Formats: sequence, structure tokens, C-alpha cells
Amino acid sequence: MASSIRSQIARGELRPGDRFPTEDELMEVFGIARSTLREALRILESEGLVTVLRGRNGGPRVTRPTVEHISRMFALLLQIEGVPMNDLYASRAAIEPWLARMFAENHTPEALADFRAAVDAAAATAHIADGTAFGEAAALVHDKLFEHAGNASMALFARLLSEVVSAFYRRSGQVTSITGRKRAARSYRTFCDLVEARDADAAEAHWRLHMSHTAKAFLEQPVELFPTPDHR
Repeated sequence: MASSIRSQIARGELRPGDRFPTEDELMEVFGIARSTLREALRILESEGLVTVLRGRNGGPRVTRPTVEHISRMFALLLQIEGVPMNDLYASRAAIEPWLARMFAENHTPEALADFRAAVDAAAATAHIADGTAFGEAAALVHDKLFEHAGNASMALFARLLSEVVSAFYRRSGQVTSITGRKRAARSYRTFCDLVEARDADAAEAHWRLHMSHTAKAFLEQPVELFPTPDHR
């Protein structure tokens, strides 16, 4: 059953928000016992494909897996393998400058305006003592770059890497200094100007340099998003 429903969701036959038939109807359609049905729903729920609502109007509904959901499993695998954060940044540095080039070459005025708005929002938080707001705003700047670069598969992979890095920041409590934040905001604005000029070579080189400054902060720190339990 889980495989069949997973395939229907992938093909678009079931859409996010769609409600499933009753348990009795599903048991009849698939010819399975109630315990098997519920186990299949638990599997789909763990994959982010189904959510089970409680109450009178509850029951299973189709959902769409999020990058945040998928990134947790990816981060778990990275932690098990002992992958250091600078490996993750090396992967980002191989992908994001290319997306920066695509953005510079192919952007529309609307896409650039949307990106500039994200940059302005990040710059507005650079001076705040608590760097959390800037971290979230900077992550959005990267997301907007991915969104408007014009390559959906590379953008999705870049978002996956970026989300793991953002989760690491949240988990570790690390924040960039105010000086570093202001420097990053200036870097974003310079990049905007290069994109507007459609200078793809310079935009790619600038984003690569921007990424290299950030990567130096991590050195050999491991990806660690799942802490050791405290049994005291």
C-alpha cells in the first residue's frame, strides 16, 4: 500500500491536501488488515508524504515533503559518516557560484527585484546584537538565488545543503560578528549590481569569494545536529 500511494503522489494523482478514504475503504481496496494499513500510513508519515489529523474531521491527508524534512535525514547520514562542515561548504562552493552565473545570465527584472528585497532585509538586521535574525535573512538570500537561477534540480540540492548549514547554526548557537554581517551584506549588494549588469563571469567569481570567506569559519567542525542525550 505504501508503495502504491507513494507512486500516486509522485505522479500527481494524489495532491497535497487530498483526503484519503476511510480506513475500512482503504482496507477493502488494498485487501489488507487494519494493522498493516496503519503501519503503511506511519511509513508514509515518516517520509513527509502523509499527515494524520486527529478529531472529528481528521484522518490521513496527502502532504508534500519539505526540504527541512529531507535535510534532517541527510544531516543524520552526514553525522554518522563523520563529515566535517568544511566538506559541506566545499560542496556548496561547487554549486552556488554556478547558480550565481545562471542568475546573472537569465534573470528577469522581477527576479532581481525579489532578490534585492531579500538582500535589503538581511542588511537591515546586520547591526542587531543577536545574530539569529541575520542568519535567517541570509539563508533567505541564498534561497532566492537558488529559486531564480533557473535550474530546479541544482536549486533543490543547493537548498538541501544550505538547510543543513542553517540547522547547524541554530543547533550550535554560533553567530557571525556584526562586522562579518555587515561585510556579508555589502557583498550581497555588490553581487546584485553584477547581476543587474549581467556580468556572469564577475558574478560567479564574486559568489565563490563570498562562499570562501564563510567556509573559513568552520574548519574541521563535524556536522552534528543530533546531540548525545544527557542521562544524568
